[in-house]
Parts: sequence; C-alpha cells; structure tokens
Amino acid sequence: MQKKSSSLNFNSPMFIRTVFIISFLLLHTQIFAHGDLSLRIEKKTEEIKQNPKDCNLYFQRGLLYQQHSEYKKSLTDYRKSQQLGNQENVLQYRIAEVNYLSEEYKVALKHIAFYLKKENTNSIGKKLEAQILFHLKKYKKAIKSYRFVIKNLPEIRPEEILEYANIILTENNKNYKEALSAIETGLDKLGKNTLSLQLKKLEYLKESHQTEKVIKQYNYFISEYKRNEFWYYKKAKYLANVNQPQQANIALQLAHMNIAELDIKFKNMKSIIKLKEQIKTLENTINN
Repeated sequence: MQKKSSSLNFNSPMFIRTVFIISFLLLHTQIFAHGDLSLRIEKKTEEIKQNPKDCNLYFQRGLLYQQHSEYKKSLTDYRKSQQLGNQENVLQYRIAEVNYLSEEYKVALKHIAFYLKKENTNSIGKKLEAQILFHLKKYKKAIKSYRFVIKNLPEIRPEEILEYANIILTENNKNYKEALSAIETGLDKLGKNTLSLQLKKLEYLKESHQTEKVIKQYNYFISEYKRNEFWYYKKAKYLANVNQPQQANIALQLAHMNIAELDIKFKNMKSIIKLKEQIKTLENTINN
C-alpha cells in the first residue's frame, strides 16, 4: 500500500501553537534585522562623511534604507549616487523598485523600461515590469511580461505562479482556462504536491463549475493525506451543493470511518468534535 503524506489539520491545537511560535520567531527576527540595518546605516553614513563623493557608498546606503522600508531616504541616496556618476544599470532597477514600493507606478514604469533596454531578457526585471503594469491596470501587457517570467525564471516560486494566475483573471474574470493552465505549469515546475497550487486549482475548478474535475481534485487530496476525514467532509459538502446526495452520503460515511480509526487522543480534539457535529448537520440536511 502506498504511503500517504502527513495531513495538515489547520484546526488542531498543535497546528495553531506551531503557527504562533513561528510567527513569534519571525517577528523577533524582523526586529533584530531592522536593528542590525540601523547599525549598518549608521556605519555607512560614517563612511559617506569620510568619502562624500563616492557614488557607490550612496548606492549601498540607499539599498539599506530600502531594506529598512525608508523609501524616501532610499530614493534620495539613489539619486545622489546617480548625480555623482553611477551609471550602473542596476541603479535604474532599484529606483524603479523603490517607486513601485512607494506606489509611484508611472515613475517606476519609466525606470524599469530604461533598465530593460539594456537587459530585456532579465526575468527579475520583467517581473517588476509586470507588477507595475498590473497596478497601472495595463493587464494585457502585464500578462505578456509575466508569461516571460514564468517561462524563463530559473527558480520559480508558488507565489509567482499564483500572482500570474491572478493577473490573468483580473484581465478577464472568466478566463479560468488560462488561469488553470498557469497553475498546471507551476505544478509541472514545482512538483504535483505543491499545496498552495493544488488548493488554488480546487478553488478555480469550483468557481468555473467544472464538477467532475472538482470531485477528482477532492479525491487527490483524500489520496495524498493520511488524515483525510476533513477532506471527505469537504467533498461531501460540495457533492450536496451540486445535488449529488447519494455520493455525498458515501463521502460522509467514509469520514465517519476515518474518525473511528483515529487514536483516542485525536478523537477528543476540539477540531474532531466540531467535525463530527458538522457531519451530523450535513447528514440531516441531505436526508430530511
């Protein structure tokens, strides 16, 4: 029998506790990082006092200000670096990026266009261009730029696939065919068990009323996760909504069976007790 992956029970106390700990650690890391950046900015400022005509120092401090989310100071340093003779193309990218982060999208577009004149095959630059175009509501151009990114970026991330799909649907909220194609491209590149993409695939299939494919997608989650009582319930709820009561009842019975096989410590968890109540309510709704 094929071994299934561990389930993700989003309602379990362990999951909630883990999320809290991770969030605390991330916050602590961010605070420490910002403190470290402040010290590095102070150090760079001292270097600038010693070498006030060094364009590289202003660029370096501008990047530190940008990382510290002090965008006005960052832009001032980038401009100063430019005035002192910095002609590196990366400076145009950073100016575009800071303007994008400051929501000055028209200015940002001007600078990213300048950057891409010299590096028109740079995927990172094309991604920023796509994001700027999206905020300027130039959706078709944004899709074209992001399509290039998806095709050429060496190490794509799930969030980039999701962003691309979102732009497609913003341009045409009925274009689920292309949005799902983007998700499938992501699954091909990142692996079929990329959870965020599989969840988004389920969402898009439901929104586009592709019933048989939705059921197949629920079956995917059921087959992949050892703790699948929640997925059986979700599948049953969907089947009930699309007027398939017999199949919904079968899914609910399978949910019951999976709960019955749980260790007692799991059966007494609040999430499982709540799930049993939800199953009972759904059974009553279907059968009455």
